[in-house]
Amino acid sequence: MLTDNTEIRFEIEKIKNKLDNQDKNMEIVFKYLDELLEKQEKPNPPRTRIGYKPDNL
Repeated sequence: MLTDNTEIRFEIEKIKNKLDNQDKNMEIVFKYLDELLEKQEKPNPPRTRIGYKPDNL
C-alpha cells in the first residue's frame, strides 16, 4: 500500500508540474496577443514611393 501511495503522489506531482507549465505558456501567448493588438492599433507611417512609375496611375 505504501508503494501505491508514493506512486500516486508522484503522478500528482507530474500533473501539477504540467499544469504550471501550461499556465506559464498561456501567459506568454496572451502577452504576445496583447502586443499584436497594440501593434495593429498604431497606424504605419505613409511610405514614400520608389521606382519609375508615374504618379497619375
